[in-house]
Amino acid sequence: MRIPIIILLLASLFVASCGKSPMLPSDEEMIRHFATHEAAFCKMYEIMAESSEGSFHYPPVSPDGIIILDSTEQSDTSYESNDEQDIPVYGLLKPDQILLDSLLAEIGCGFVFVDRREWGTADSVYVSLVIPYYFNDIVDAGTSKSFVYDPGLRSYREIRITEHGDLNEIYRRTHNDTTLYKPIKEDWYIKLDHSR
Repeated sequence: MRIPIIILLLASLFVASCGKSPMLPSDEEMIRHFATHEAAFCKMYEIMAESSEGSFHYPPVSPDGIIILDSTEQSDTSYESNDEQDIPVYGLLKPDQILLDSLLAEIGCGFVFVDRREWGTADSVYVSLVIPYYFNDIVDAGTSKSFVYDPGLRSYREIRITEHGDLNEIYRRTHNDTTLYKPIKEDWYIKLDHSR
Protein backbone atom coordinates (compact mmCIF):
# COMPACT_ATOMS: atom_id res chain seq x y z
CA MET A 1 0.00 0.00 0.00
CA ARG A 2 2.91 2.38 0.68
CA ILE A 3 4.48 1.87 -2.76
CA PRO A 4 1.60 3.48 -4.69
CA ILE A 5 1.70 6.49 -2.34
CA ILE A 6 5.43 6.94 -2.95
CA ILE A 7 4.91 6.65 -6.71
CA LEU A 8 2.09 9.20 -6.51
CA LEU A 9 4.31 11.63 -4.53
CA LEU A 10 7.18 11.22 -7.01
CA ALA A 11 4.82 11.77 -9.93
CA SER A 12 3.42 14.94 -8.36
CA LEU A 13 6.96 16.27 -7.78
CA PHE A 14 7.79 15.60 -11.45
CA VAL A 15 4.66 17.44 -12.60
CA ALA A 16 5.54 20.39 -10.35
CA SER A 17 9.05 20.72 -11.80
CA CYS A 18 8.25 23.72 -14.07
CA GLY A 19 7.57 21.56 -17.10
CA LYS A 20 11.27 20.97 -17.78
CA SER A 21 12.97 17.63 -17.79
CA PRO A 22 14.66 16.88 -14.46
CA MET A 23 17.66 15.67 -16.48
CA LEU A 24 20.59 17.93 -17.32
CA PRO A 25 20.08 18.92 -20.98
CA SER A 26 22.78 17.96 -23.46
CA ASP A 27 24.67 20.59 -25.40
CA GLU A 28 22.88 19.50 -28.58
CA GLU A 29 19.47 20.02 -26.94
CA MET A 30 20.49 23.52 -25.86
CA ILE A 31 21.93 24.38 -29.28
CA ARG A 32 18.68 23.26 -30.94
CA HIS A 33 16.67 25.28 -28.42
CA PHE A 34 18.80 28.36 -29.15
CA ALA A 35 18.41 27.89 -32.92
CA THR A 36 14.63 27.55 -32.56
CA HIS A 37 14.36 30.75 -30.48
CA GLU A 38 17.36 32.68 -31.82
CA ALA A 39 15.30 35.75 -32.71
CA ALA A 40 13.98 35.95 -29.12
CA PHE A 41 17.48 35.64 -27.63
CA CYS A 42 18.82 38.34 -29.98
CA LYS A 43 15.87 40.66 -29.28
CA MET A 44 16.49 40.28 -25.54
CA TYR A 45 20.12 41.29 -26.05
CA GLU A 46 19.06 44.24 -28.22
CA ILE A 47 16.68 45.58 -25.55
CA MET A 48 19.32 45.27 -22.82
CA ALA A 49 22.00 46.93 -24.98
CA GLU A 50 19.81 49.86 -26.02
CA SER A 51 17.61 50.54 -23.01
CA SER A 52 18.90 49.10 -19.75
CA GLU A 53 21.22 50.61 -17.14
CA GLY A 54 23.76 48.94 -14.87
CA SER A 55 24.06 45.36 -13.69
CA PHE A 56 20.88 43.67 -12.51
CA HIS A 57 18.61 40.64 -12.40
CA TYR A 58 15.46 40.79 -14.54
CA PRO A 59 12.71 40.46 -13.49
CA PRO A 60 13.78 42.29 -10.32
CA VAL A 61 14.31 40.11 -7.27
CA SER A 62 12.81 42.71 -4.97
CA PRO A 63 10.59 45.46 -6.34
CA ASP A 64 12.08 48.28 -4.21
CA GLY A 65 11.20 51.59 -5.72
CA ILE A 66 8.58 50.14 -8.07
CA ILE A 67 5.08 51.41 -7.39
CA ILE A 68 2.42 48.76 -7.94
CA LEU A 69 -1.11 49.99 -7.52
CA ASP A 70 -4.00 47.66 -6.89
CA SER A 71 -7.38 48.30 -8.50
CA THR A 72 -8.86 50.21 -5.51
CA GLU A 73 -5.90 52.59 -5.32
CA GLN A 74 -6.10 53.16 -9.07
CA SER A 75 -9.72 54.20 -8.81
CA ASP A 76 -8.91 56.62 -5.96
CA THR A 77 -6.10 58.27 -7.96
CA SER A 78 -7.76 58.26 -11.37
CA TYR A 79 -7.29 62.01 -11.64
CA GLU A 80 -3.48 61.51 -11.62
CA SER A 81 -1.43 60.52 -14.62
CA ASN A 82 -0.07 57.06 -15.22
CA ASP A 83 3.48 58.25 -14.47
CA GLU A 84 3.85 55.77 -11.61
CA GLN A 85 3.30 52.90 -14.00
CA ASP A 86 5.90 54.31 -16.42
CA ILE A 87 8.75 54.42 -13.90
CA PRO A 88 11.73 52.73 -15.56
CA VAL A 89 13.15 49.61 -13.92
CA TYR A 90 16.92 49.56 -14.57
CA GLY A 91 16.24 51.97 -17.44
CA LEU A 92 13.59 49.69 -18.95
CA LEU A 93 10.22 51.30 -19.65
CA LYS A 94 6.99 49.36 -19.27
CA PRO A 95 6.76 48.33 -22.98
CA ASP A 96 10.31 46.90 -22.78
CA GLN A 97 9.44 45.04 -19.59
CA ILE A 98 6.33 43.54 -21.18
CA LEU A 99 8.33 42.46 -24.23
CA LEU A 100 11.11 40.98 -22.05
CA ASP A 101 8.52 39.01 -20.06
CA SER A 102 7.13 37.53 -23.27
CA LEU A 103 10.63 36.76 -24.62
CA LEU A 104 11.57 34.96 -21.39
CA ALA A 105 8.34 32.97 -21.61
CA GLU A 106 9.05 32.10 -25.26
CA ILE A 107 12.54 30.77 -24.52
CA GLY A 108 11.33 28.95 -21.40
CA CYS A 109 13.58 30.76 -18.93
CA GLY A 110 12.54 32.58 -15.79
CA PHE A 111 15.12 35.34 -15.55
CA VAL A 112 18.29 36.92 -16.92
CA PHE A 113 21.36 38.41 -15.26
CA VAL A 114 22.52 41.54 -17.07
CA ASP A 115 25.89 43.26 -16.84
CA ARG A 116 25.83 46.53 -18.80
CA ARG A 117 28.59 49.12 -18.49
CA GLU A 118 30.30 51.87 -20.42
CA TRP A 119 33.05 50.51 -22.63
CA GLY A 120 35.90 52.51 -24.11
CA THR A 121 34.28 55.60 -25.60
CA ALA A 122 31.19 57.24 -24.15
CA ASP A 123 29.07 55.93 -27.02
CA SER A 124 29.85 52.24 -26.63
CA VAL A 125 28.60 49.84 -23.98
CA TYR A 126 29.58 46.34 -22.92
CA VAL A 127 26.64 44.03 -22.32
CA SER A 128 26.77 40.44 -21.15
CA LEU A 129 23.78 38.23 -20.37
CA VAL A 130 23.46 35.01 -18.38
CA ILE A 131 20.14 33.26 -18.92
CA PRO A 132 19.81 30.17 -16.68
CA TYR A 133 18.12 27.31 -18.49
CA TYR A 134 18.61 24.41 -16.06
CA PHE A 135 19.66 24.39 -12.44
CA ASN A 136 19.69 21.80 -9.70
CA ASP A 137 20.88 23.09 -6.33
CA ILE A 138 21.37 20.85 -3.35
CA VAL A 139 22.47 22.93 -0.33
CA ASP A 140 26.11 23.85 -1.16
CA ALA A 141 26.38 21.80 -4.36
CA GLY A 142 24.66 22.04 -7.68
CA THR A 143 24.78 22.02 -11.44
CA SER A 144 23.47 24.63 -13.84
CA LYS A 145 23.46 25.23 -17.58
CA SER A 146 22.86 28.67 -19.00
CA PHE A 147 22.82 30.58 -22.24
CA VAL A 148 25.45 33.31 -22.15
CA TYR A 149 26.03 36.32 -24.36
CA ASP A 150 29.49 37.81 -23.79
CA PRO A 151 31.51 39.53 -26.52
CA GLY A 152 34.68 39.52 -24.38
CA LEU A 153 34.55 35.96 -23.07
CA ARG A 154 37.46 34.66 -25.18
CA SER A 155 39.76 37.37 -23.80
CA TYR A 156 39.52 36.09 -20.20
CA ARG A 157 42.47 33.81 -19.42
CA GLU A 158 40.77 31.85 -16.64
CA ILE A 159 37.76 30.89 -18.82
CA ARG A 160 37.67 27.35 -20.18
CA ILE A 161 36.04 27.16 -23.62
CA THR A 162 35.73 23.88 -25.45
CA GLU A 163 34.36 23.22 -28.90
CA HIS A 164 34.51 19.42 -28.74
CA GLY A 165 32.62 16.96 -26.57
CA ASP A 166 29.51 17.39 -24.47
CA LEU A 167 30.01 19.61 -21.42
CA ASN A 168 28.03 17.16 -19.28
CA GLU A 169 30.47 14.33 -20.03
CA ILE A 170 33.52 16.55 -19.50
CA TYR A 171 32.45 17.65 -16.02
CA ARG A 172 31.43 14.12 -15.00
CA ARG A 173 34.97 12.91 -15.79
CA THR A 174 36.62 15.62 -13.66
CA HIS A 175 34.64 15.08 -10.42
CA ASN A 176 35.62 18.63 -9.35
CA ASP A 177 34.11 22.10 -9.31
CA THR A 178 33.88 22.99 -12.97
CA THR A 179 32.89 25.97 -15.10
CA LEU A 180 32.96 25.33 -18.84
CA TYR A 181 31.79 27.23 -21.91
CA LYS A 182 30.90 25.99 -25.37
CA PRO A 183 30.33 28.34 -28.34
CA ILE A 184 26.91 28.34 -29.98
CA LYS A 185 27.13 31.20 -32.44
CA GLU A 186 29.15 34.42 -32.55
CA ASP A 187 29.16 35.74 -28.94
CA TRP A 188 26.57 33.24 -27.64
CA TYR A 189 27.70 30.30 -25.46
CA ILE A 190 26.46 27.47 -23.30
CA LYS A 191 27.82 27.68 -19.75
CA LEU A 192 27.95 24.68 -17.45
CA ASP A 193 28.66 25.39 -13.80
CA HIS A 194 29.10 22.51 -11.35
CA SER A 195 30.05 22.68 -7.70
CA ARG A 196 30.43 19.83 -5.21
